[in-house]
Amino acid sequence: MKNKKESLFPPLVFNVFKPARISSYDVVRHFKRHLPHGFGKIGHFGTLDPFASGVLMIGICGAARLNDFIHDFLPKTYLAVGKLGIETPTGDYTSEITQRDDSLYLNREIAGFNREFIEEKLREKFIGDYWQAPHKYSASKFMGKNLHEWAREGVEVKKEAVLRKVYKIEVVKYVFPYLSIRVEVSSGTYVRTLFTDMANFLGTLGSLISLVRESVGAIDHTSAIKKSHWPQERTIDIISHGIPIDKVLPFSKFALTDKQTLAFKNGAFFDPEKLSLIDQTSLSEKFFWVLDNENKLIGLGEKSFPKEFRPKINFHSEEKVSPSSDHDL
Repeated sequence: MKNKKESLFPPLVFNVFKPARISSYDVVRHFKRHLPHGFGKIGHFGTLDPFASGVLMIGICGAARLNDFIHDFLPKTYLAVGKLGIETPTGDYTSEITQRDDSLYLNREIAGFNREFIEEKLREKFIGDYWQAPHKYSASKFMGKNLHEWAREGVEVKKEAVLRKVYKIEVVKYVFPYLSIRVEVSSGTYVRTLFTDMANFLGTLGSLISLVRESVGAIDHTSAIKKSHWPQERTIDIISHGIPIDKVLPFSKFALTDKQTLAFKNGAFFDPEKLSLIDQTSLSEKFFWVLDNENKLIGLGEKSFPKEFRPKINFHSEEKVSPSSDHDL
């Protein structure tokens, strides 16, 4: 019988709805304290600012090791509501208004734009490659500290712009001066900054008043675990509430024989022609899930050469992880 501190479950992801006004780590800490024993390491996949709400994915039992893959392969959709004509240091309502646009252009021209016109212009400008520098009030790191920590100490750190992607833009509603937009973007995109850039492009200032992360890949906010159903006193059924990591990241799957399974756990390389392909997707040609002959997920493989696959992540190493070593990504 396994010790209660050992990892007792497969790699799983919780789709959690983070309310506004609490940090992402507050949510992770709650789950860490209240999940049943045996959940191994824990971490979240992408910080949501305290003022924002929506999908916060939390990984357990080895799933947290897929953090970089979530960021690389799964786009994120946000519903942002902002106010035109104002500017705040943080780009949202959590700080004071430092500048206002009282121009006739804003109050006569921009006020008269219709929803369709704004949507057309924003799509023309922003769909595709989008270079963006991390916001000075963000969790982006510099010399081991978050940029927002430097900013609150009076030190403004300017980092180089990074290439992001904007896949979709929908103007949901426009009632001047309030503009509601839904955007699908690559991971790492600061929607506060994107909204400000959009407002600047229209010819004015802009700052967010609300932000909801609606989805990460196929993980949607409508099925997220609301706060009233978060675990309490280790009562939650982990299996029924958790999503298998291979459902979150739908890579192709190979099934191994007993002999191949043992070799995989020991770090052996494989000839792909000797493996049994049981499910194929187009998400990636480089990475694939590896299952044993009992259909149990044992790890992630990587194509290193045309005729050679190698283990990338081995969940076998998670089988005896104590919750005392839990960490937040």
